[in-house]
Amino acid sequence: MPKKQLVHYLRARMKNYLDQTIGFTFLLLVLLVSLSLVPEGTLIDGFSIRRMDIFSEIRQEGSTPMVDEKGAPSGDTLEFVVEDTVATLTPDSTTLGTAVQAPMPAKDSLTFGGALEDYSFDQKGFDAFFAAIDSIKNGRTVRIAWYGDSFVEGDILIGDLRDTLQTMWGGRGVGFVPITSEVAQFKRTLKHQFRGWNAFSIIKKSEFRPLLGINGYAYQPKPDASLIYEGASYFHNTRSWTDLKLFYTAPNGGAFDLEFQDKTIKHEVLAAKNSQLGVWKWSGNYPGLQYVRFVFPENNELLLYGATLESGPGIYIDNFSIRGNSGGPLKLLKPDFIRQFDAHQRYDVVILQVGLNAVTNTLNNIRWYQAELERTYTHLRACFPGKPILIVSVGDRGGKIGTELATMRGVPAIVDMQRDLARRHGFLFYDLYRGMGGPGSMIRMSMQRPRLANTDYTHLTHEGGRVVGLMMANIFMNEQKRWRQEKNLR
Repeated sequence: MPKKQLVHYLRARMKNYLDQTIGFTFLLLVLLVSLSLVPEGTLIDGFSIRRMDIFSEIRQEGSTPMVDEKGAPSGDTLEFVVEDTVATLTPDSTTLGTAVQAPMPAKDSLTFGGALEDYSFDQKGFDAFFAAIDSIKNGRTVRIAWYGDSFVEGDILIGDLRDTLQTMWGGRGVGFVPITSEVAQFKRTLKHQFRGWNAFSIIKKSEFRPLLGINGYAYQPKPDASLIYEGASYFHNTRSWTDLKLFYTAPNGGAFDLEFQDKTIKHEVLAAKNSQLGVWKWSGNYPGLQYVRFVFPENNELLLYGATLESGPGIYIDNFSIRGNSGGPLKLLKPDFIRQFDAHQRYDVVILQVGLNAVTNTLNNIRWYQAELERTYTHLRACFPGKPILIVSVGDRGGKIGTELATMRGVPAIVDMQRDLARRHGFLFYDLYRGMGGPGSMIRMSMQRPRLANTDYTHLTHEGGRVVGLMMANIFMNEQKRWRQEKNLR
């Protein structure tokens, strides 16, 4: 081909490619703009669409945030502004008529991580709890319900906290235990075996979801399903127990065989309970029960919700941790049913510790999580009306930012948001992030020997759980001491 023809041909081809590139870019821009206009929550073939905002990086600082059709902020931002408003706390059927009051002022940041922050409207949020602890010597049993995520699964942190407080204030036994567990082999507080069960939870999706129990689970036995609880020797106060409860519903009643450590077998019958919580109790002549085995020959539409292993009086922390629980799924709990559990257990404090699953290195919008926790806090109040609720913030979480390891950028913003929601709801609050040591603490703990945190820079090891558990135990005991001094108690 002559040189002039070749040049002409190449120029024509380049122009054609340039035209195609410009056209493709324009079509892509139109598509992205169109997607950004699709309302959040729109369903396409069963999938929920999250709202895009392709102009978030060029929006001027201080501009008015975008809002959805309900008036909730939906812009992509990590900035969190503390609001002095209780507009979201209007009394309704879920708040059981609780009076709306102005939120307490934010606490001094110098106390963050070193003390419990009381944002209750009367500033007496822990009075009833500490008074109950003071009455243990008179035969009182004190119980704490701890809702958490994978940060405390397997009784990490809670095991050491429970054992320390029981050593100081009394009690023996692990308290509430599930029927099945993903981390049964991981626990140091209990030897736990099971076979032949269907498990349902607030996290696990299924076509059929029965009425769920206080820990967010329900367990259905298959024929000849079995269950073993055996005391573990790692902690002094969980090696044995004297009192045993089993929570269930059974429209047609039920029966099971119960085997003890001396191979004695008893046949037990469960009374019929349809949509009402049934509680089977046992308190025997064993000085310290260390082993018990259940066998359920038939189903009979029986649902189990868990058991308790205790030796009161004293203090017990019931671990309701669920891997993957961001807090929102707790709204699947039915308040009427949960109040039936509370009528038997009589919890003195409810703790909520979530947020780990909302923190990522790519997080740039916490408004959706703020709205989720707002609803969860209101729902939790409906499940436990009149009970003190303590919010434990998300702990530190590390990850790579560029080539460097550092605290994930969403952690401080989520902690501040959780504190402000606790303040507006009149809850108590503990800053676990700063209590652990603040920025980079999880990374530093992973470099200790023995290792205190896993190299996912997200979860504590058992040794790290012991460090944080003892730290929190000291905070509880110091707060109890301060309360006694204020009340002039000897």
